[in-house]
Amino acid sequence: MLTLALGIGANTAIFSVVNAVLLRPLPYPQPERIVYLNEVSSGIDQSIALPDYIDWRKDAKSFQHLALSRLESRNLSGMSGREAERVPAALVTANFFNVIGLNPQIGRTFTEDEDKPGAPSLVVLSDRLWNHAFNRDPNILGRAVSFHGQPSTVIGVMPPEMDSPQGVDAWFSLMRRSANPLWQNRANHPMFYGWGRLKNGVTVDQARSEIATIAARLEKTYPETNAGTGSKVKTLLDNLLGSYRTNLTLLLCAVALVLLIACANLANLFAARGASRSREFAIRAAIGASRTRVVRQLLIESFCIALVGGALGLLFALWSRDALIAFAPASAPRFAGIGFDTRVLTFTFLLAGLTTILFGLWPAWQVAHNDIQSVLQAGSFGSSETKTARRSRDWLVIVEVALTLLLLTASGLVLKSLSNMQSVALGFEPRGILTARIELPYTKYNEPRKIVNFDNALLDAVHALPGVRSAAVGANPPMLSGWQIPFVPEGAPPIDPSQQPSADSEVVTPGYFVTLGATLVRGRTFNTTDAKDSPPVVIVDQTLADMTFPKQDALGKRIMVGDVEGEGSDPRPFEIIGVVAHMKLRGYSEAQPMPAFFFPETQAARTNQVLLVRASGNLKSLEKPIRDIVNRIDPTQPVFDVRTMDERVAETWSTHRLLSFLLAIFAGLALLLAGVGLYGVLAYTALRRLREMAVRIAFGARPADIRGLVFGHGFRLFGLGIAAGAIGVAASAHIIRSFLFGVTPVDPQIFAAVGITLAVATVLAAWLPARRACRVNPIIALRAD
Repeated sequence: MLTLALGIGANTAIFSVVNAVLLRPLPYPQPERIVYLNEVSSGIDQSIALPDYIDWRKDAKSFQHLALSRLESRNLSGMSGREAERVPAALVTANFFNVIGLNPQIGRTFTEDEDKPGAPSLVVLSDRLWNHAFNRDPNILGRAVSFHGQPSTVIGVMPPEMDSPQGVDAWFSLMRRSANPLWQNRANHPMFYGWGRLKNGVTVDQARSEIATIAARLEKTYPETNAGTGSKVKTLLDNLLGSYRTNLTLLLCAVALVLLIACANLANLFAARGASRSREFAIRAAIGASRTRVVRQLLIESFCIALVGGALGLLFALWSRDALIAFAPASAPRFAGIGFDTRVLTFTFLLAGLTTILFGLWPAWQVAHNDIQSVLQAGSFGSSETKTARRSRDWLVIVEVALTLLLLTASGLVLKSLSNMQSVALGFEPRGILTARIELPYTKYNEPRKIVNFDNALLDAVHALPGVRSAAVGANPPMLSGWQIPFVPEGAPPIDPSQQPSADSEVVTPGYFVTLGATLVRGRTFNTTDAKDSPPVVIVDQTLADMTFPKQDALGKRIMVGDVEGEGSDPRPFEIIGVVAHMKLRGYSEAQPMPAFFFPETQAARTNQVLLVRASGNLKSLEKPIRDIVNRIDPTQPVFDVRTMDERVAETWSTHRLLSFLLAIFAGLALLLAGVGLYGVLAYTALRRLREMAVRIAFGARPADIRGLVFGHGFRLFGLGIAAGAIGVAASAHIIRSFLFGVTPVDPQIFAAVGITLAVATVLAAWLPARRACRVNPIIALRAD
């Protein structure tokens, strides 16, 4: 029962995850018709240019509605009795809510007339925000609420099911700001993403083909901006899942192997039990019991065990729920919905019924087909089994060992990958850094001087806190990067804008590199001489220096960069004053080094900021003092997303951590079950051969000879299992390769470690039966019937 409970419990736990993440439909009308769209350049996903979206919307015939969104955040302030807070927001076109298909629970959404330049500032709230900030005030409609220091009138509240874009609490009109010249530039991709609702009868493939055709036409019509730009269309659920579908498929396969091992184990136990009861069933058959009745009795017995095992397995799965949620990636909120609904319960007991057939039918059939006369004539230690039955039990153990080898190897490879991720040299020192995000409202901080004054006041106060060693502000620091802008060396011949190289763009204050622990290779960092009126300067990383000025000293060279402040400015020359070692701004997952450059805040101020504080002691104890400092400088300015840099780095491999954790658990279960199965077969075989061993001892066999018989049997099974498992590992190499980092699918060290582990398990499984066999008394054994 415990053996089966482990197998069913593991399967139920993973199915509950699959049910919550993959099978649970989105809470929208006909969610399978909602698609997510973006553009692609040189195989890399990117956001959509506003003019391209307008062409898509005008020419596409596959959609009932085609909408656009842009994620932002706004500061909610001016609330009586409440501190300012940061609210995740989205700019959306008016038809966005038609795409989702949900109606507001109160009020309404935007009309087309309210979604154009010059329209009044309106906002639609989420149920979450209405609840915690406004106490579900039914008079909220028509109320002016301050976002980023400007009033916006509340016109509606969405129902709790609404969670698109993910995590958003306030929706604003997008096209109100569409006159922005930067947005009207087809070469600019300002973080817009598309949402479409397909017409009835239109498939995703048809919509994908149509948008690709339009993108190809735009590429020919606007070659300067759209060369190499394609499109991508996928279902909304696929977009939310990302790589989790593949990861969960691997886990389902792994946990199915655990169940197969458990069933093989139970089949062996039932076969051994059936063989030991063979005289009982022979007597029943001799007095008239049919084979069907014998098989039915054994199946009923196995079903009872399966039923209890299923109930215990469900309990194990329930206990594991909190662990699964704790290890789940923070970026995958659907994991939080793991539960045990009717579908999971049905799965559990259907699985219990299936296992009854898997482990119960074959032993029952073997018992029912025994020869009655030979069984009745055999003694209690005589073997009435056929060679086929004994070999079948041996092969079940071989299969267990092979499957366990496969699981242990996969687990070892993924764990080694995780270790490699955690040991990747990032180019900076994340330990000892606290990060806090600050989103300065552009309506209030509309001049670089105001931003610089805020940051100077903030850094002066933070430096005075106990334990603080250094502090700085960066617009796109490590783990929060993503703003890339094109550049060219000064004096380079004209180049197609779509072919210009780009680099991660970071705007920083002096002390940034010291705070991060980055290495200055040559030159200098920023100081007070790099003022607004001084010649523009930039610091580049080694990757950009080597790529742009190969075999040259980059110091003193100038690069042409535009749109540094995010306002569509024309390219201007920046002199390189320093070169720093490359930093992996996105963590271990950076496949190829992405070049980066760094601008001084005094010359390129931005409103999206991250405070970086290097300190000793308890970093989280600084959170309240930092909030108090910001509140003194600007009471309308919230601080949010306060986390250590270590936590941000760990988030980049959180998915792999969950995969490693679960595979390690499953591999451990498989090893335990395989060990128990091997022990059961060896113990039963030794018992059946007890008379033979007694005769051997009577004729002078030594204990070592008897031990050799048992150990020899065990290691034959072990050897065949290893050979079969090795073939399985080689065959599955191409499947597991995509889950690995810095490890080959056939790693000699992992394979050797797994082999040694299984060998030790074989020795432990064979030791007790061998010990018992050596101690048999020949006289007692030979006298026994």
